[in-house]
Amino acid sequence: MHNIHSFPIAGFNSIEPEVRDNIKAMVGKLLSTDDVNRPPIADSIVDIIDEHCAFDDKNPLFCEFSGLIIDHLLSYFLSVKCSHESVLYHFLGLLNHSPITKESPYYKDMISNLQQVMDVNPDIITLFDKLQLVYILTENQDFDNAKHLLGELEPQVQEHQDQLWVLYNLGKARILRHDKCLKQLAKMRLLMIIQCYEVDSIESAVNFILRWILAINWNRHTIIKKALLMRVYEGCGERKTLNSAIAIYEMFSLEDRLVPPSEKMSYQKKLIKYPASILNVQQLQVLYFFAGNYNSGVQSHFKESIKNYQYSNYFLHKCWERLLSLSKFMRTLLEPLEYINAMNYLDNRIHELSNQVSMQNNAYVESLQADYNKIEELYEKVGELSLTDSLTGLRNRRYLENNLFQMVVLAARHKVPVCFSMIDIDFFKLTNDTYGHVAGDYVLKELARLISEEFRKSDIIVRYGGEEFLVILFDSELERSCSIMEELRQKIAQHSFIYRGHVIPVTVSIGISCDLTQDPHQSDLSKYINHADKALYEAKNSGRNKLAVYNPKHKQAK
Repeated sequence: MHNIHSFPIAGFNSIEPEVRDNIKAMVGKLLSTDDVNRPPIADSIVDIIDEHCAFDDKNPLFCEFSGLIIDHLLSYFLSVKCSHESVLYHFLGLLNHSPITKESPYYKDMISNLQQVMDVNPDIITLFDKLQLVYILTENQDFDNAKHLLGELEPQVQEHQDQLWVLYNLGKARILRHDKCLKQLAKMRLLMIIQCYEVDSIESAVNFILRWILAINWNRHTIIKKALLMRVYEGCGERKTLNSAIAIYEMFSLEDRLVPPSEKMSYQKKLIKYPASILNVQQLQVLYFFAGNYNSGVQSHFKESIKNYQYSNYFLHKCWERLLSLSKFMRTLLEPLEYINAMNYLDNRIHELSNQVSMQNNAYVESLQADYNKIEELYEKVGELSLTDSLTGLRNRRYLENNLFQMVVLAARHKVPVCFSMIDIDFFKLTNDTYGHVAGDYVLKELARLISEEFRKSDIIVRYGGEEFLVILFDSELERSCSIMEELRQKIAQHSFIYRGHVIPVTVSIGISCDLTQDPHQSDLSKYINHADKALYEAKNSGRNKLAVYNPKHKQAK
């Protein structure tokens, strides 16, 4: 076995030297012994901690003992070079994007990762989804539902099913921590780390050590946490791996007294260069939001600040999409009463994200106020950002709420005809499933460009939903509007949507409504749009790639 060299971390001085030496020797034995003798040695290490701090996580000694053990484990694992990234290590990275369902861009990767287990048991995806659910429930702090489900799944999880066994134990570890079963949890962590190393890879073992570091309530000993994270980061070298990303992101997230803003910004610049699959959308949103604040408040680089806020705004939107996916996933797998209880915990995450929206809006305002000479220019940019869809560059639904009513009232007063037209991409889900969500985003952007070319500046084009676009034509009678929209439909059907060598077939269905009254009210707007939507529904029902006009008698598609 390699010699264990302790990294010089300040903060272990409260532990007597002979106890520190004893811990070091015990960790050495744990790493070098066989499966039979390992549990008693783990018990001995746990007993030493119990004797000195009774596994009280509020006791400063608990932090020191935990840090000391982790320090010795890292000394060994970081001295051994890893020759490959294992299937299990890749699996641990994919978990950062849970829930991974058929709609997820990572679904194919996960199926490929689980293929060996699926060859033995084709129904393993059902078990995987339930274990994913436990993982998510514990992340949401919904431990009642998680405990019940974990108890049901325990007999089904086999130790040789590496990914499922790991996912089961990750959920169990969170439950043990919540229940303050810290002695049992410490033994479990020690044995899991060694077992992952022996049956899989060093990278997986280090990943579990990182999870241990993040789970500890360090209180006033956060300096130990930073030192341990720095060890992992330096041990990974220049490789852009999952473990180094976790270490850097957690150092970035430490309080300012340990990591000043300039150091955080250096971590931010490193992390955004990592492969997109390593960090999840919430982490990316936080990174870009910080960069926006830093560039405006510290550096006065307002152009860079706005650019980072734009990225942050995009990932904030993706965070909402992820929460919707999470809710749908739980609703599918939980019983109705369980789902109702789970929603109470999901509400907390929704509330946190809502607060982030408020913070981001406040940050925009503060950024504008920072330089009086640029305030008009920056205010216009931020206003555009809040009213513009980040993917297509079109107006968003917020623009409708803030501006449309006044424009329609003005048109009605001057007896100017107004037509509402709803456009929807046919079989868009099939496009995403076949070519991937990035290809789907390309189709949306290209379609937005085609639509924009067909209309006047006085008309309003809005990305109304996922694959829905709303066009409001002013001073356009029904016959003229139908002609324009029919030309657009044909143009889209004939256009070549080519992404990475693949020709993607794209058609649209269109519904039109021109039933505007002479004296509209605010509540009428949704009615007019709803009429166009009903016509769109009629066009889809009559075979898609068609145009339909709304009227109370339900005219057939043209």
